[in-house]
Amino acid sequence: MNRIIYLISKHIDIFELFTEVYIFGSVVKNNKFPNDIDLLLVYRIYSEEIEGKKNMIEQFLKNLFELEIDITILSEKELEQTKFLEKLDSVYERIK
Repeated sequence: MNRIIYLISKHIDIFELFTEVYIFGSVVKNNKFPNDIDLLLVYRIYSEEIEGKKNMIEQFLKNLFELEIDITILSEKELEQTKFLEKLDSVYERIK
């Protein structure tokens, strides 16, 4: 497991509002010098807390890694309908 995925996994509690969390892109491709960190956060039921939590996660990870953080948020239904994970061609890792 690479360092970034390991450290995010150590802070898994920041994703408490989300049922699933995936990391994808250059971090998963074992790029030693990724440009950014791409995350997919999946929720079951929308609440106003989700947007605030997204901003908190983004700032926390930006401070931790000094990289840009790109976060996509989808409902469980949207994840299924858009086939988001299939479009990543298996270049992702589920961390929650």
